[in-house]
Amino acid sequence: MSTNITPPPMPAQPPQPGKKSHTNAYIIGGAAIIAAAVVATGIAISGRSDDTARPQPTVTVTETVEPEATVDTAAATDQNTDAKVGEQARNGGAVVKVTKVAEADTIALAGARKSAGADAKYVVLKTVVSNEGKASMDLTCSLPIVNALIDDQGRRFDSIEDLYDVAGNPECNAQLQPGFDDEMQFVYRVPKDAVVTTWEFSEYDLENEATPTLVNLT
Repeated sequence: MSTNITPPPMPAQPPQPGKKSHTNAYIIGGAAIIAAAVVATGIAISGRSDDTARPQPTVTVTETVEPEATVDTAAATDQNTDAKVGEQARNGGAVVKVTKVAEADTIALAGARKSAGADAKYVVLKTVVSNEGKASMDLTCSLPIVNALIDDQGRRFDSIEDLYDVAGNPECNAQLQPGFDDEMQFVYRVPKDAVVTTWEFSEYDLENEATPTLVNLT
């Protein structure tokens, strides 16, 4: 007698996770990354576009050019002088007023007429000198008043020698005492075309160098 033995049924296999669900997750994750990258790129492009489109401020630099100063010769002369013709000018104890400026081809010198020459002329300054110092002054010999005549080119001219020989001047060694005044002519020989502008004088001082006083002759 045969016996048929039926084998026990095989246990059921647990269901395997589907590959499709993993694939879907990968697709969704990749799509999210791509979307984020697109958004970031869009923001960056938008930022660059805003920077490009925004107008930049314009800086304007204005340079101011100062006009060149012009020198008024007449005004400069007035500013640099201490007195004019007809005004008293002081230097130390010497007070001088130039009363007249004259030009001549000849002058009376030692009782005779002396010519300046073909290319020269004399310039005569008629003055009144007052001695307000403490000692006497010899106007024509010891030269207590140092002086010079200046033209428009800045040239300086010394007075002629022997001023005591000029008609009307004090004699040599005629002492002008303190508190008195006397008429005095200072004479200069200059080129014919010279234009004199200024007279300079100072009281002679052996111990100190005096600053000259200037008189405008124009």
